[in-house]
Amino acid sequence: MSNDRTDVLKRIKATFNLEGNKSNNIRLPRDIEFTIVGNDVEMHISSKSVEKNMQDDAAAFEGWALVLKRWGKFDKVILSWDLNNLPDNGHYQRFLFRATNFSKDFNSWFEIKSNCIPYLTALIINESETYYLNSPSNNRDKNIPQGAESILEDKFSKGDWADPLKLKTNADYLNRQLPVGVFKKSVSKLTSIFPRLKSAIDIWGISKNNELLLFELKAHANNKVGIITELYFYYCIMQNVQSGRFKHEKSDPDLDKIAKSKGINAYFLAPKLHLLIDKELVGLLNEKLSPDIEIQYLQFSDYADKLVLKDGFNPLNP
Repeated sequence: MSNDRTDVLKRIKATFNLEGNKSNNIRLPRDIEFTIVGNDVEMHISSKSVEKNMQDDAAAFEGWALVLKRWGKFDKVILSWDLNNLPDNGHYQRFLFRATNFSKDFNSWFEIKSNCIPYLTALIINESETYYLNSPSNNRDKNIPQGAESILEDKFSKGDWADPLKLKTNADYLNRQLPVGVFKKSVSKLTSIFPRLKSAIDIWGISKNNELLLFELKAHANNKVGIITELYFYYCIMQNVQSGRFKHEKSDPDLDKIAKSKGINAYFLAPKLHLLIDKELVGLLNEKLSPDIEIQYLQFSDYADKLVLKDGFNPLNP
C-alpha cells in the first residue's frame, strides 16, 4: 500500500494555516498509513495497532478521521486494517465495536473498506443479546493509583472543585471511575469481551434535568487526539445502558440513575486540547450525534489552587 502521509499532512497544514494558525507541531501517527484516492483518503491500521489502547495515536481512528474531514477537507474517510489473528483479544473486540458504531453514526462521510467488512463478523456483541457491565468497587478510591489525573478526579467529583463543576454543568450528582468493561451473560474473567481492568469513565453524573453527564479528564500536557475516541466510546456504551441493551450486573441506586436518565451531555475536561481539536471539529461530532448527545469542552486552570473553569471554545463566556 502506498503511503501519502506527506501529502495528507500538507493538506491539513494548508487549511490550518489558512485559518490563521501556525502548523509547526502538527504530526500524523507513524503507525497509520494514508492513501489518497481522488478526494477521498484511506486510513490503514496494522494488526498490532488494533490491539493497542484506544487512546493511543495509532489506534484512535475516530479522532484522526475527524481531523482528516475537518482539516484535510476530504470528501470521504475510509478505514481499513489488517486481519487480526486473535479475534477474542479485548482491545480488538473494542476496536470492532467502535468501528461498527462510528461507521453507522458518520456514514455520510466515513466508511469501512469493502474487503474489511467481513472482519466485523468477529465482533462478539450482537443486536439480539443483553450484555453486562462491571460495577464500581466499594474501595474504588483506594484501588486507584494517586497520579495527577486521579487527584484531579477526586477534586472534581467530591472535593473543592465539585461545586463549580456542578454549577457549570447543572449537575445534581457527580461521581468518579465508572467501569466500562462489557461481559457476556455474567461478569467474570472468562466472559469479558472488552478490557475489564482500568477501563472506566473518569467522572460521571446526572444533571438536574435527568441527563447523563460524562467527563473525559486530562491533566496538563496530556492533549492527544485520542480524547475524542475515549469520549465517543463512553457515549456508545452509556447509550446502550440507557436503552437497556447493556445492564449493570450488580446495580445500586446510583447506577440505576444511569438507566433512568435521558440524553447525554459529554465534556472534554482539560487545561488544553490537541491543537487540531477545535469548535468546528467537535461540531462534526455534534451534528451527527444530536439530539442523543452534546459534546462540549470545559477548560480548567488553577492558580494558587484556585479553580478557573470556562467554556474552552468560547473563552469569553463565564
